[in-house]
Order: sequence, then C-alpha cells, then structure tokens
Amino acid sequence: MKNIITLLSFILIITSCDVVEGPYEIDSGGVIPTDTNTYVKKILIEDFTGHTCPNCPSAARELEAIHDVYGNQIIGMALHISTGFAGPWTGSGKFEYDFRTKWGTDWDDFFNISNSGLPRGMVNRVGYPNSHKLGKNEWLANVITELEKEIDFGVSITTNNNGNEGVITINSEILNNINGDYNLVVSLSESKIINWQKDGSNDIEEYEHNHVLRTILTDESLSNSSNYISGQVVEKTINYNLSTLEQFNINYSQNTAELGNGNAGGWDSSNMSVIAYIYDNTTQEILQVEEAHLNN
Repeated sequence: MKNIITLLSFILIITSCDVVEGPYEIDSGGVIPTDTNTYVKKILIEDFTGHTCPNCPSAARELEAIHDVYGNQIIGMALHISTGFAGPWTGSGKFEYDFRTKWGTDWDDFFNISNSGLPRGMVNRVGYPNSHKLGKNEWLANVITELEKEIDFGVSITTNNNGNEGVITINSEILNNINGDYNLVVSLSESKIINWQKDGSNDIEEYEHNHVLRTILTDESLSNSSNYISGQVVEKTINYNLSTLEQFNINYSQNTAELGNGNAGGWDSSNMSVIAYIYDNTTQEILQVEEAHLNN
C-alpha cells in the first residue's frame, strides 16, 4: 500500500514530552486497507500518558489526527501511568482523580515505558524489546507499515448489556493456516471523561479524556492448541459486573497504587467500549484488534 502522507506541521526532535501533531492529508486515492474476506487490518495505538503531563495532550491529538485519516482501522487506548505524571493530587482541588489501573502499571513495568519519559506510545507493540517505545511523531510511519501486513485473524465482538451486568462474546476467525502461541486480551475503555488535565502551561478543568483503560477482563491463551486452521472460529464468552470491576479499581487506588486515594470510580457505561486483541506471546506484537461499544 502506497499512501502519500503530507505532514502539515514541522517535525521536531522527539523528547520525553514532544509537541507536534497532525493533521495529515492523503492523496485522492484514499486509504486502501488490507482486506481478507470481511476483515481489515486494524491497529492499536497505546498512548501512555498522565493527567499532569503537560505535553501528553499533544499525543492525544496526534492519535486523533491519525484516526481522522484511517478511521476505524485505528483504535486508541490511553494508559495513565507513573506516580509523577498520573498520581492524584489529593486535597489540591484539582488532579484528584486516579486514572491509573493495575494493568497500566504492570504493562509500564513490562515494557519499561515511563522510564523513557511521557508521552510515549506503542503501535501494535511492534519492535519489542528494543524499539517499541515510540514518540508520537513516530506513530504514523509505524501505522503505515502495519497496515501493509497480511492479516491472519479476524475479530468480532458481540455485547449484551443489561445495565450493570452483561455478556461479551468474542469470535476470533482464523484466516490462514498458522502455528504459534497467541493470547486474547479483552478490555474495557471509557471516553468522554471530563476531568483535570495539564495542557502546556494551562490546567484544564473540563478536559475530555478519551479511550481511557478501565479494566482487563481477560488475558489468556487464545486456545489450548498452537495449530490453527483457516476457517476455524474460536469463541470466548465473558460475563461481567461493572460495579465489581469499578470497585476493584477503587481498591487498587486506595490500597495498592503508590500515593493513591481511592478516587477511581464514577464509571459511565454509556461511554464505554470493548477492545479485544490477539497478540503473539513470543514477539508481543498485536496481530489484530477490534472495538465495539459496550451498550450495543
């Protein structure tokens, strides 16, 4: 796939808090997705961020600019990590919410993200273990490369939500005969969260936080076999209770997270999405990802 991408901003040297984002333009040929049957290649951009990181909103805007070009082939996830940039300012009257999660902390430790400074991101986790920690100005080039890859998996999500409880069904269709050790991750994210955020020299009280990781419902082997046959479908059904999941985050903030305060609730299911992806346990690369609204 050959797209003509024009950056309408200067590209600066990437630092721990770099500050250039799109918009981007493509030529009249448009985006030509990788297509196998009814599935297209989709990309997960994991944006490691924090509400007191002054340059992190520029990374969020970069993610949206890339999404504006490629549409639903781009799926974002914002992970608030570290005490320095994501720890709550208890008693300050601002930045008191704790966006952190157990899983964000675990992944920060595993992928060693925050030690390189924020904002940082991963595009389908490619490049691990040596070149996966990307400044936002590197995201687009990696997206273009990823979209050229053949897809071996198709993922579909069905949700049945009854208020506080529900059932999520993930169908993973095998598109080629393949062999390997793969895991399925199913998570919940939330958008349209209005809360404090530093943006440059400004403290924004009504900043809109989007794609925020709330919880991981499962991270387990896709199947008990390493051999997959084209046409095979692997189904995973998950029952959930939002109150229980929300309380887990509150307890994590209050009892486990460094300098946490328990202010991690207030979830709104009407703004939540299910994000499911398959990754290679050997390389950590995400091979396919899908997103659906929780209340569909």
